[in-house]
Amino acid sequence: MGGCWCKDKAPDEEAPYGTSSAGSGTGSVGVEMRPQVPEVVHSCIVDLLVLEMLSLIASFVDNDEESPVSLVKLHVIADKEDGWIQVVSSMINVIPMENPFGPSAIIILFDDCPLPSKESVIKVMKLFELSSQRASTGDLNVRVERNICVVLGCIADKLAGPNSVAVLTEQTLDYLLTFLIIRREPCLVLFALIALEKFAHTTENKLTIKSRLEHESVNPLLTLEKLVDSVDYMWRQVGFCAKWTLDNLFIVEGRKLSYEVVDMSGINVILNTRDASEYLKISATGLEARCDSYSFESVRCTFQVDDGCWYYESLIITPGVMQIGWATKNSHFLNHEGYGIGDDLYSLSYDGCRKLVWYKARASSVPDVPAWKPGDVLGCLIDFSAKEVVFSLNGKRLQTCSEIFETTRCGFFAAASFMAFQQCLFNFGSEPFKYPPVDRPYSVFNDHGHLTEEEKKVVPRRVYLEQLRCSSVKEDSCTLCFDDTACCILEPCGHRGFCSVCTSQLKECPMCRAAILNVRRELDK
Repeated sequence: MGGCWCKDKAPDEEAPYGTSSAGSGTGSVGVEMRPQVPEVVHSCIVDLLVLEMLSLIASFVDNDEESPVSLVKLHVIADKEDGWIQVVSSMINVIPMENPFGPSAIIILFDDCPLPSKESVIKVMKLFELSSQRASTGDLNVRVERNICVVLGCIADKLAGPNSVAVLTEQTLDYLLTFLIIRREPCLVLFALIALEKFAHTTENKLTIKSRLEHESVNPLLTLEKLVDSVDYMWRQVGFCAKWTLDNLFIVEGRKLSYEVVDMSGINVILNTRDASEYLKISATGLEARCDSYSFESVRCTFQVDDGCWYYESLIITPGVMQIGWATKNSHFLNHEGYGIGDDLYSLSYDGCRKLVWYKARASSVPDVPAWKPGDVLGCLIDFSAKEVVFSLNGKRLQTCSEIFETTRCGFFAAASFMAFQQCLFNFGSEPFKYPPVDRPYSVFNDHGHLTEEEKKVVPRRVYLEQLRCSSVKEDSCTLCFDDTACCILEPCGHRGFCSVCTSQLKECPMCRAAILNVRRELDK
């Protein structure tokens, strides 16, 4: 819960105009970007509202609560063109580097503010004065440039289509590609790459970017994807995103797709790509996941546990909001509403960023523990005999929970939800655990799970859709997933044509939107 809001870490005590903090220098580039517009609201006030929103946003752990006053005020200011430009400028100048929620806060502000006009965006782009020279200067302000890259990605998301083509000028493309080629600070490379990915949602932009990459002596993405296993967690994120874009967007002739070359011989349980929300990125191994969308993306694993005691671990790659734990098939992914694992009766999770345990969309604080950081390992144990779920961080027990067993007794999966720009790596037992439980015997997913060679293939979405187009569908297939046989009748409306897996995730009939009170199998007629 609260997937739409970030966790706080008090903003840095920096001047509202922030001319030198957190950057690699204090030179003239990227130092001051205050637009010369009629001051409907004084720029200092907008700066303070942005910082106030960033500090308060973490306290919102209930999606039914009203928005923070500062966010409402920013929305009102951004309703006019000059105000929108002021809000964007302020985000670029004052959102700090050290706060792990800064990039997510920019996405939240963009999502909440009115859709900008193309003219407003073009004005902002001119104020940026983007160029390869700006990106390659030796004394750039890393914080400002990071925020610009995040803003560019948000603009690309907001204006997908012809307007996005108008925004991706040659100067903008030079600016973003320079970060990929020069590869100075990993945070700049990461968010420049994500911005290019979002611009590529428009086909014309995608072809333009791909052409520019191919004209480099060495495609920078081919170099960056080698960082996918880096021990530096920021560079690891760059490697993950580079590999994902090479598999899904900027295809290189002669390069095999990741799923074709990855060794899956010792892996028997993975994240279920067919049981994940739409914008989640999953690695070719099926064990690492990342979200770069404004929505709250979720996934379950492929292995169900019903009794005994089970344990798995998650390596934290990013320090932000993730809710990791356990969920059943009855747990629904409402990614656009900000509901994920722990936000219903059928799932339970730990959020180490906000130090909260989530169940039934309510949070309970875990005292006297630090917020997780990159490199930490979250342990998740479920014991059916003791009716306990136990979370641990780097081997230290955090919380023991039992409430979920009041409504659910079996059918659990390892599961997680991710806020924007968050990533973690799961270990279901294919590798030795870092902090295995010592107080009780436990079973390992990987020792009991089984996947066919086809089920182990984490194919890019475009490949999967092409396979669907080329495959024949049996007449009695489920009309939702087309995988299993349609065997269920929804009551009381009486509509049919769905499999048991899909109906277990439905609250309303997909055909008439009537509430589902009962599901009856065709054989029971």
